[in-house]
Amino acid sequence: MDEFSSRIHRLGVRIFEGVSGRSLTTFGSGGAVRYLALPHGEEEILSVIAAARDEDIPYRVIGGGSNVLLPDRGYDGLLVKLPAEEPIRRVGNLVTVGAGVKMPALARFLSACGLSGAEFACGIPGTMGGAAAVNAGAFGQSLSDLLVEIRAVSKDGERVVLYPRDLDYGYHRASVPEGAILSSMTLRLTESEEGTIKQRMREMRERRSRTQPREPSAGSVFRRVGETPAAIYVEGTGLKGTRIGGALLSPVHCNFIVNTGGATSEEYFALAEKVRESVKALYGVLPEYEVERIC
Repeated sequence: MDEFSSRIHRLGVRIFEGVSGRSLTTFGSGGAVRYLALPHGEEEILSVIAAARDEDIPYRVIGGGSNVLLPDRGYDGLLVKLPAEEPIRRVGNLVTVGAGVKMPALARFLSACGLSGAEFACGIPGTMGGAAAVNAGAFGQSLSDLLVEIRAVSKDGERVVLYPRDLDYGYHRASVPEGAILSSMTLRLTESEEGTIKQRMREMRERRSRTQPREPSAGSVFRRVGETPAAIYVEGTGLKGTRIGGALLSPVHCNFIVNTGGATSEEYFALAEKVRESVKALYGVLPEYEVERIC
């Protein structure tokens, strides 16, 4: 354990060195990460980030590792991974959940409470923080429909409260302040019968399993182009089923690149760029990435 790790350890925060990036993302690629810290709560997050700044160590915050790819050469900095096991607190129809909690876990909690509105979350593999940052949704619903407020840490290390009106929410889009770290959020739900909620969740999972690949992926590759789903443009390229190394443009859903075994981040982006350039050549538009590339 080097000096920086020792400092973080003295804060009472678990920290690891040389963790494989493949274990930290849903696509399963990336080289070794120099430091991985696992803080609990805003206080520990603030302390870890302050230490990284003191030591001029670059840092990024991640949740479940969906919609993000790490470099194959590794990441010579600190990854701060938000905890998935934070308690979910309910007061009436209001529920407060930590940013590291996975969306399916929240959906299960709410169904057991007889609270409806977030059934769409049952099949989305990301965390609540990531979902709030991009306004994740499915089946005609988005997280912004439920949000009351978000607690966050600003890039200056200050605690702030953000409201939906501050974030200019749109379809899979949000204007989160630069450098802000989302720590928790409060949602407003409606009461319903537990059995009815679970039935809706089963139907959503079944539909998702029919229309999305089961192999490891980073989620949707490209954002919508205006009001048009990116998959419509990608379908028109005829590249569905194209492979570069272990990265495959899914035959099930062409806006997913899946890892068929041993795929690298470079293979992922080589394939994605091939698709983008083909879309541009055919339609004159260049789709934006939904997947974030950590350098």
